[in-house]
Amino acid sequence: MIIPWVYFLKEEEQLLLEGFTKKWVINGPGSVVVKPFINARVRRGLSLSPTEFVKIRDMLTGEIRVEKGPCFFYLNAYEELVKKYDVIVLQHNEYARLIDRSTGKIRVVTGPNNVVLTANEEILEPPTKGINIDEQTAVLLRNTSDGSLQLVTKNQVFFPTAHEEIEDVRSKILLENHESVIIKGKDGRYRIVNGKDEENAFFLQPYEILLGMRWSSGIHKEKRELKITHIDSRPKFMWYEFGVRTKDNVELILGVTFFWQIENIEKMIKTTDDAPGDICSHARSMIIQSVSKSSLEGFLDRFNDIVKEAINDASDQFYTQRGVKIHSVEVRSVSCKDESTQSVLQEIIQETTNRLNRLQKQQSENEVRLSEVKGNFEIERQKGDLLEIQRDNALKEAEMLGEYEAVKVGKFFEKLAGTLSENEKINIFNTLKKVEYIDKLGHSNANMFFTPSDVDLRIEARPMSGKTS
Repeated sequence: MIIPWVYFLKEEEQLLLEGFTKKWVINGPGSVVVKPFINARVRRGLSLSPTEFVKIRDMLTGEIRVEKGPCFFYLNAYEELVKKYDVIVLQHNEYARLIDRSTGKIRVVTGPNNVVLTANEEILEPPTKGINIDEQTAVLLRNTSDGSLQLVTKNQVFFPTAHEEIEDVRSKILLENHESVIIKGKDGRYRIVNGKDEENAFFLQPYEILLGMRWSSGIHKEKRELKITHIDSRPKFMWYEFGVRTKDNVELILGVTFFWQIENIEKMIKTTDDAPGDICSHARSMIIQSVSKSSLEGFLDRFNDIVKEAINDASDQFYTQRGVKIHSVEVRSVSCKDESTQSVLQEIIQETTNRLNRLQKQQSENEVRLSEVKGNFEIERQKGDLLEIQRDNALKEAEMLGEYEAVKVGKFFEKLAGTLSENEKINIFNTLKKVEYIDKLGHSNANMFFTPSDVDLRIEARPMSGKTS
């Protein structure tokens, strides 16, 4: 005896039954008695929120239908869930591109919007922000119907239509006074735009491209890794290092610095796409030829002159043909490739340096000594000048005192004239002079000693009263 199965279904459940020839469903709630030989499977109904939707396929017809929330529903017996989606939410500056796989048609939906796919639609381009077109930004569009290109420069938030694709978002090219660019047009011709021109701020038009050049870079200029689109016409420095060999077969590594400038861009693009590489290669060839004619000693004595003469050859039109100019070249370093030779060279350089240091030291000592001698000479000369001045002053003072005394004596004798004899006048004058001298000595710290003749000293004996001898 075969016992049937009993299924108890909740409100959100359904029972999928499959017999020998058909399928059918029974939705809950309730109880279901399933007869023998009938396959049964419980499955839940589908609940969708307001931001969800699903695609459901009918397995008999192959048709697909869309169910959008919010809702709750059951699948039919011959239906299956294809995929569950979230509603596509577009902001005011966003768009999405959708394609109908049954027809191939494309539609563009812009925000703000909530987008639900139709039965045969798929997302061709996910939600994307529109392009802000302003004074500095433009959009290059391709029309997929006829393949034409169009540059859109009108200020807006740009969304492409179903038959348009954004080929490129272009920024306005702004050139400074020292900058230039090379533009290749759709006919393949070059156009040079200079920063000094009136049109120094512009967008590249459809089918125009900015010519890029790959220049040699690095100290050895072995790889062309420097990409150039904006050409700088200002003078600039460039370092280069390469090997040379002297007449006496000494191999050296020479480091040089070029100070160069682009003067004619039209000539440059006609003759080369790697100006630094060409400059360094040609300079290397010319310097190697010049160094090979000189010995090591001769080269070390005048290496800068040898290199400059090799580069600044008036008959060499190489740089002019390429529209560039070498303002100057300087030797930055000189070293030997062989280590043993380099050691010898270092000793020579060290000895030369020591000799220069000793000469400099001796010169400094000589300058100090010379300065000391000059100082002593100046002191003695000034001393001589001082003595000469003191002598002149002493003579003038003596002359003045003599004149004063002469006038004084003259006036003295003039007042005594007619009353005394010459000898009496002289005695009176001498007496007055002695009084003057004694007065000066009395007011000083000097000790005075007088002889009897000086003071006219007399000794007299007088009797003493009241005493007898």
